[in-house]
Amino acid sequence: MRANKTKNKIWATCYGAFCHLTFLVAGLSMFFTILTGFTYSFGTLSGLGSLSANIFLLLQFPIGHSFFLTNKGMKFLDLLAPKDYAKTLRTTIYASLASLQLIALFIFWSPSNMVVWNVDYPLNLFMVMLNLLSWTLLTISSIQAGYQLQTGSLGWVSLYKNERLRYPNMPKTGLFSLIRQPIYFSFCLVLWSSPMMTLDLFIVAVSYSCYCFFGPFFKELRFGRLYGQEFEAYKSRTPYFLPRVNLRYFKN
Repeated sequence: MRANKTKNKIWATCYGAFCHLTFLVAGLSMFFTILTGFTYSFGTLSGLGSLSANIFLLLQFPIGHSFFLTNKGMKFLDLLAPKDYAKTLRTTIYASLASLQLIALFIFWSPSNMVVWNVDYPLNLFMVMLNLLSWTLLTISSIQAGYQLQTGSLGWVSLYKNERLRYPNMPKTGLFSLIRQPIYFSFCLVLWSSPMMTLDLFIVAVSYSCYCFFGPFFKELRFGRLYGQEFEAYKSRTPYFLPRVNLRYFKN
């Protein structure tokens, strides 16, 4: 029994370390690449090769991110861990793959170096502050949604402690009391608040803004099945993507 617990802790630590390392690299690469408008990258392709590779990088994240939440996708996730730990480590593996996909997008994109707009000093400082505020909103909403689930720590920590998975309750407080999708909304703000808007970032921002708006519809179908009437009541009183504006305050 003691040997099994030690084995569990070793596997948990390995998966946890890899998950959080890739999460950190993904976050830093996203922050730097978006802030500089994709002007710095390891991608060096040009012409048709650049177009093909960038389209692949653009599509692989939303497709993979959605696929891994399906039954077939979860079975694939189970192949990436020892059989005895596979289901426990699903959330950790899912977060790790999402981080790897984002790293691929933001590090290996081949830039066009075509500028759509470039905000000069001192207004660029305002844009940087707006970008940092957007990241802050993204961080807060992720924590309020259940940081264990969002960061992938839920799986490996449960395995390390030899406990059953305890998923967080349906988020409906904090930023989730204003809109149902604050994580996706905040990510859109991150994409559009860079002082350097190149054609590359513009394409990514438009594409992923569409994904951020339409993608959660499928997530909400899953929430409807999981939480039933609780989610329906929350849905009826909370706007989807944009907070309500009370015009009475302006009239007064």
